[in-house]
Amino acid sequence: MFDRTIIEDQLPEIKADPIAHYTRIGSLCHFLLDKQPGWSSAWATPVQFLNDRMELALGLEVLREVANQKPVAANRVRVIIDYLISDGGRLETDAFQMSFSGDPDELGQWRGYASNGMGCAIVTDALSVQGAADIAGWMVYAPKKQRAFAYKVLSRLRKVTDNDVIEKVIISAASYMKHDGFSAEKEFRLLKFPRTDDVRFRETGHRLVPFVDYLYGARPLPISRIIIGPGWQLSRVTNAEFTKNHVVQGIRRLLAARGLHGVPVLPSNIPYDPT
Repeated sequence: MFDRTIIEDQLPEIKADPIAHYTRIGSLCHFLLDKQPGWSSAWATPVQFLNDRMELALGLEVLREVANQKPVAANRVRVIIDYLISDGGRLETDAFQMSFSGDPDELGQWRGYASNGMGCAIVTDALSVQGAADIAGWMVYAPKKQRAFAYKVLSRLRKVTDNDVIEKVIISAASYMKHDGFSAEKEFRLLKFPRTDDVRFRETGHRLVPFVDYLYGARPLPISRIIIGPGWQLSRVTNAEFTKNHVVQGIRRLLAARGLHGVPVLPSNIPYDPT
């Protein structure tokens, strides 16, 4: 049996802190389903399929380094780490991820994940989304903290003999380590290990990508507010101009159609012009 505390106990405590998912405005149509009281659908892919090809590699290398130091980790653990470094993994142990930021209005997030500032950010809270995942937690960026995290996780594996469980733990641990150059993202990540029967496939960028609907059958996530990206430059317009803006009206109508009348729609406060 996979024990999420092997990972979560080594990460900062999860509190009801605001977290934001940056995305295209059009994604709201897919996230907010009819007659569902909140955010009820979200497609997620395995960590190995993220745009950053080093996403998993850095964490695996840290784990291998720590596993080979005294006290040396069990041979089966070191073999599995080496296998995951040299191979792309497998469907049975793929960790499907969903990411948020602890900063609901951060320029790098707008530029990288929300149509270069023309998208939106859906704001919820970390404690509420924890239950939607098999593992949830804040990313570890500092190299020294990464090694300490890896040591604690590997210590919890000393009595584990199930290879599939070890593989999932190793993939999970590696997924929570990222280069400190990304620390401004303040990433809060969810991981899920679905049944293979629940995995579907789609074409993107001329390749096949496995995905699952993260929230299918789960309690919808609460939405505290939606922030419109800085590319629309709506932070300095009057209240009347903001209310009449077609982008604002479209989002508010979608929220009303889904019964989410009390969700505020706000502008980003960043003075960013993508043109």
